[in-house]
Amino acid sequence: MQLSSFSLLLLLCALALASAQTTSPAASRAASPAASPNTALITTLKTAASQVDRVNALGDDFIFDFRGTLGVSEGRGGKTVAATARNFPALIGNGVAMTVGYLGPCGINLPHTHPRATEFNFVASGAFEAGFFMENGNEFVMTNVTQGMAVVFPQGAIHFEQNMNCEPAVFVAGFNNEDPGVSTIASNFFGLPTAIVGASLGGLNISSVEDLRAMLPDNPALGTEECRRRCGLSLD
Repeated sequence: MQLSSFSLLLLLCALALASAQTTSPAASRAASPAASPNTALITTLKTAASQVDRVNALGDDFIFDFRGTLGVSEGRGGKTVAATARNFPALIGNGVAMTVGYLGPCGINLPHTHPRATEFNFVASGAFEAGFFMENGNEFVMTNVTQGMAVVFPQGAIHFEQNMNCEPAVFVAGFNNEDPGVSTIASNFFGLPTAIVGASLGGLNISSVEDLRAMLPDNPALGTEECRRRCGLSLD
């Protein structure tokens, strides 16, 4: 095992232990302020001649607080907190990034891809139904993972994680790229020209496409109807 992979695994496990003791994702729904990247520092780090120069430029800025407001995305199903090169410049040149997901009962991290990274997703608490679809010609892969297990999503694969239980659950996702990127499938598909979306859906008219677009939820969302009924959650 390479040193970088070993270091990432240690970080995953340490953070997972801490994350498992945090509060429910339903505890807060306040909108997070948009954070502007420190473009001057990012430029300095990206153009530094050596790792020594990068470390010196960072000073003591080597800690990311997953309990804070940076990198937060919230929806009815919980929240995710992402540390990437954009909001945590200490990652630049180190080839890693991380997201912690706090999903409420039946919460789902909607189907998405990471165009520049493979994801190694560790279940810190609870249990998830997770699946991915790699590309044309492959079959859909479904897995069920519980606390202490991990699942890998290959770079570029469409994948999701859903909490199928009626209690909160936490995952910790490590990436082998400081800028993994994220592309949420439904929202980006419906971001295409309306006529193209309609044609892709068998000739759906513009009005119907616009109605569907308006129904797209924020991520993370509430998951399947079966889970919501079982847990006594709203079906709206």
